[in-house]
Amino acid sequence: MHADYWHEKWSGDRIAFHQDSVNKRLQEFWKQLDLAAGAAVFVPLCGKSLDMLWLHRQGHPVLGVEFSEKAGEAFFRENDLDCTRSVEGDFLRLSGQGPAQGIELLIGDFFALTPAQVAHCQGVYDRAAMIALDGELRNAYAHHLGALLVADTRALLLTISYDQARMQGPPFSVSDDNARELLSNDFRIEELAYYSGPRHVGNLADRGLETLDERVYLLTRKS
Repeated sequence: MHADYWHEKWSGDRIAFHQDSVNKRLQEFWKQLDLAAGAAVFVPLCGKSLDMLWLHRQGHPVLGVEFSEKAGEAFFRENDLDCTRSVEGDFLRLSGQGPAQGIELLIGDFFALTPAQVAHCQGVYDRAAMIALDGELRNAYAHHLGALLVADTRALLLTISYDQARMQGPPFSVSDDNARELLSNDFRIEELAYYSGPRHVGNLADRGLETLDERVYLLTRKS
C-alpha cells in the first residue's frame, strides 16, 4: 500500500473509503481528549475528510498530511473554500484562506514528515491511517507517529477488526492486540469504546463482511 496505490485510487475516483458525513465516533468522543481551546490537531492520511471541517469548527487549527494532491485540492473545492499553494521542502502546502484559515494540508509522504512540522500539534485524530496500512507499513507508521509527537500529545484512534478470510483490505483489520503491540512503547493506551456485530459493517457488507469489531482509543504520548 505505497503512495502509487493511493494515487491510483484517487485518480480513478475509487474512494469508497471516503465518508460523506462527519464521523459519529469523532463527535461522541473528541471531548475526552480534553485539549486546550485552540489546540492544533494533526490528521494523518487525511484525504478530503469532512472530519477536518468539524475539528476546525470546534476551534482547532488543523494540519493534515495526504499523499494525493487531488484529494487535498478536492477538500477545499468541494467545501467552497479558498487556499493558497506553496512549497515546503518535500511537500506542497495548501493553506486555507478566509473561513478556512487555520486548515493546512501538506501533500506528500507521511514518512517524510519531521517532528518540527508537527511540533505545534497537541492532538491527533486517526480514523483512516492505521487501518489504511498493512504489514510493515503499519509498523512503520506507528513508529514514525511516535517519533513525530512530543510528550503528552493526545490522540483519538479509531480501528476496526474483522475476519480477514471474508475481505481483503484496505481498510485493514487491526486487532486490539496488534494496536497495543505497535503503540504501547510510545503511548499510554485507553480503550474508550468497543462495538461489535453486524450493524457496524456499513458499506463493507458489499465486500462480504457480515460482522466487525470497532474500537475507539485514547492515546497519550509517553515522556
